[in-house]
This record gives sequence, structure tokens and C-alpha cells, in this order.
Amino acid sequence: MELVSFVILHFRDKKITDDCVRSILRMERQEQIRIVIVDNDISREEEKRRRLFDIYRDDPRIFVLPIRENGGFSYANNQGYRFARETLRVSWIVVLNNDIQFRQPDFLRLMKESYERHPCHVLGPDIICPETGRHQNPMAVRLRTRREAEATVRRNRWALRFYPAAYPAASLQMKRIEKRNRRQEKENRKFYGEAQKGIVPFGACLIFTPDFVRMEPLAFDPETRFFYEEYILAYRCRKKGYQIVYDPALCVFHKGSSEMNKTFQEKSKRLRFRMERTAEACEVYLKLLQEDQDGI
Repeated sequence: MELVSFVILHFRDKKITDDCVRSILRMERQEQIRIVIVDNDISREEEKRRRLFDIYRDDPRIFVLPIRENGGFSYANNQGYRFARETLRVSWIVVLNNDIQFRQPDFLRLMKESYERHPCHVLGPDIICPETGRHQNPMAVRLRTRREAEATVRRNRWALRFYPAAYPAASLQMKRIEKRNRRQEKENRKFYGEAQKGIVPFGACLIFTPDFVRMEPLAFDPETRFFYEEYILAYRCRKKGYQIVYDPALCVFHKGSSEMNKTFQEKSKRLRFRMERTAEACEVYLKLLQEDQDGI
């Protein structure tokens, strides 16, 4: 029997995490499911941390993995991925944010049928924002070029240097990007209803198939604190000849940005955090391209 592990990155809000867990527990084929909750909230006292463990202590399928170091998104998820792969010995690993909701009871069956139709190493479901109905996957249809990565680093570093004076212009640019993305989505609705190969998948929910799990000890390598994990993963897969597939037959719902909005209630602080982490992560991606002397 092939086991499937859902690795959930928890931060602060137990209810959001529990809603995600409950949606998994409503699926069929429960005997195949193992859930790993990576507790990445180092700000809490040990007594509060234990409460998350106590919620699930009587369910042998659920494991709470506390992380003491604030290593960011890639690091925390890699701890959960490694535990699922090496300790639980699962065949499939689904890495997801804690604000993901599953509403397909037969998700495991659909996942394996998709894998049979489209053999691949990484599988991306249709990720829908319930508030807006927007599709978040695929995140991109191609990798960022070296020139584009250099421009991203340069633009963010410049804006951070002159922050907060640059905040109004940066905020306006973000709104323009969002408006453009919404317009493009309306113009390309058919795109999200078709399976796609070779895309850059959105990191809120990534399905690592047995082909990937068997070969790779880590989900994200090299690690970044936040952002650009998807581009680095897609680039790594391209180098190794791994296939990434988006299949709308699989569907999840993503509340999106709920934890970040609680952490940074002021828009200016939230944008600054995003710009800082984007610049750092994009530099990691750019270093990969430079080291490989890749022509993209």
C-alpha cells in the first residue's frame, strides 16, 4: 500500500491549521494518509506549543514536528519532507500551506489517476482563491531569465534603499501587476482548464510523486527563507530532466496571505518584507544561473 504524507506548514493560527487537517481527514482511503504538521512558530512558549501537539495526540496518523530555528519556508518544509520520506517511508509527499482546503473526497484517487495519465515528478493542482475565484496555478509558464532576475534584484534593492519614500510607487506598481494578472486570467480562462507540462507550479500546494521522492532527499534545494522556491524547484527539475505537470482535475482552495496579513498588519511593512525576501531569494536563483552559466 502506497502511503501519502501531507506536510502542513503551521504558523500561529491553530484554527486555520486544524481546518486544513480536517479537510484531509474527510478524504477517502484514510488508511493511506499520514499528516505531518511542521510547527514553525518559534515565538510561542513551550506550554502553548504543546497545545498543538495535544490536539492530535490520540491520532496515530498525525505527527507534530516542532522547529526551533526560524529558517523560513524552505527550511521548515524540508524538515517535514525529510521526516515523511525517511521516518514514515511514504511514497507521495504533498507539501502545503496551512490555509489550503481540500474539497474532493476522492483526492487520492484523482491524484494517482493524474500521475498515470501524466507521468511526472511534481504535480500541481488547480489552486483557487475562494474569495475571488482566481486561479493561482500555474504560477508561470516559463523560468525567469538571468536578465529578468537581475532586474528583479536591482529594482527591489533600489526601492528598499529609499524606503519609505519609495513605498507609494512600489505599492502602485504592485496594484498594477495585480490588475494585469486579473485581466490576463479573464482573457485566458481556457488555459486553467487544460493540463500543462513544464510550468512553474505555485508553492501553496505541491505534490511530489514517487519518482521525485525516491530520488530527492529534499523538496527545496537550495533553500530560501521566502519566495522564489517555485522558480528554483522548476530550474532544478529542468536540469535533472524531471517533469512538472499542472492538472486541473485536482483542485484545492487557498485562502492566501492570511498569516502574512496577521504578522504584518500595516501594508507598508508587509510590502517591505516581501521586497526584502524577494531580493534575497532571487539572488539565490540568479547565483544558480550564473554558476551553471545557463543561457536562459
